[in-house]
Amino acid sequence: MGKSVDMLRHATPFLLGVAATLVCLTFYRSKIIIGGHERSLEAFALINATQVNSTNIACEKKEVASFDDRLISRKEVVNQTTVQNATPVEEEPFPGLLPLLKRVATNDKTVIMTSVNEAWATPNIFLEGFRIGEGIQHLLDHLIVVTLDPNAWNLCTAVHPHCYPLTVDGKNFTSEKVFMSGDYIDLVWSKVKLQRRILELGYNFLFTDVDILWMRKPLKHITVYADLTASSDEFLGDPDDINNYPNTGLIYVKSTQKTIEMMNYWIDARNRYPPNHEQTIFNLIKADLAGNLTVKIQYVDTSYCGGFCNHGNDLNKIFTMHANCCVGLQAKLHDLKQIIEDWKFYTALPIEEKRKGLFTWRVPGLYCMH
Repeated sequence: MGKSVDMLRHATPFLLGVAATLVCLTFYRSKIIIGGHERSLEAFALINATQVNSTNIACEKKEVASFDDRLISRKEVVNQTTVQNATPVEEEPFPGLLPLLKRVATNDKTVIMTSVNEAWATPNIFLEGFRIGEGIQHLLDHLIVVTLDPNAWNLCTAVHPHCYPLTVDGKNFTSEKVFMSGDYIDLVWSKVKLQRRILELGYNFLFTDVDILWMRKPLKHITVYADLTASSDEFLGDPDDINNYPNTGLIYVKSTQKTIEMMNYWIDARNRYPPNHEQTIFNLIKADLAGNLTVKIQYVDTSYCGGFCNHGNDLNKIFTMHANCCVGLQAKLHDLKQIIEDWKFYTALPIEEKRKGLFTWRVPGLYCMH
């Protein structure tokens, strides 16, 4: 009797399990019949894995869905946190500049650049200098022409492949800007800010005013050791003399951390010496740049890179000629055209006549006498 009781006690769980199984099978079977589709249990389970009609499967799916929802919510929280904690991406102040630099720069990452508005883009004298100069036409491949208004952009792109549109909010630089006028001051400082960005992007630049005619390659007079090389309005005989009066219309700057700091110092100095253009302020702070920032500054002899202020007369030595010390677009254009005529006459001379050095300029001419 005791054995029977023990057997019954051990068999009870088994029998209950069998009964539960039969109930489940009966339940699933009845659901299939009620659904009107006679299918196997395996097929039914597969079908109902994607349906919510079955109460049991729906419960299972509700738990899975709840877990998935938690995963999604967690991902959303993580993503939101990541976005909130991410460092904001600064907008490029000069869009499209870097791809242009990569395309135009020389092997040592140097670009030549000038800037024009519509008033100066129309005559196109600047580009003519490269075409009639001695072996410098290929330098146009490395020249970026910065345009200061839409009309200048249209004129530039019609004749040159490397143009860059520079805009200054609220300013219209289309017409001629009179020396030292408010718009003129804003124009030259916008140029300096663009030059700083070029250095920050790792490129050296040789900036040339558009009223400078190139006859030969001035890079021959730029030394490796100098951080900055500038032309001169007044050259005192020693290229390292800090007292030379600079002309930033022709200026070469290497890209280093030191020169970037120099540009920041230069731009900040505008607020200390208003209202002045960049060349005057550079002359005022050049001793600070050389002393405090240890910037190596060198000046080019006016016999090589001259201007109407001061120039050599030997055309065998000249590399560039600047229409400085002359006010007014028409006056500059008149005398620049005269320089082109003089240069063409000189280059047509026999070699023996050139070596004598007897032929010289007719500059400054009648319009730019000073």
